[in-house]
Amino acid sequence: MGNLLKVLTCTDLEQEPNFFLDFENAQPTEAERETWEEVDVVLKDALGILDELQAYKGAGQEIREAIQNPNDEVLQDQAWAAVVPLVGKLKTFYEFSQRLGTLASFS
Repeated sequence: MGNLLKVLTCTDLEQEPNFFLDFENAQPTEAERETWEEVDVVLKDALGILDELQAYKGAGQEIREAIQNPNDEVLQDQAWAAVVPLVGKLKTFYEFSQRLGTLASFS
């Protein structure tokens, strides 16, 4: 790490920095292991969360139709059926953001 800092703070521009960082094969030290394991679990969940966020469409249309037609039970039921699963997804997104916030406290 000291060599990396030396290269990054180098003011001698005639020398090109020459270093290699192998992030793919990096292994945590014993002191870092607990933190690494907690971060690893969250990162593994991140891909699924990102996929869900990108596919999230909301239920705006169903909600608007239900509000515009408050006496239409079919539209009310459709809106409810569209909203309930989204509440679960939003809870998942929120809980994931909380986990990310916890990870930020490690730095």
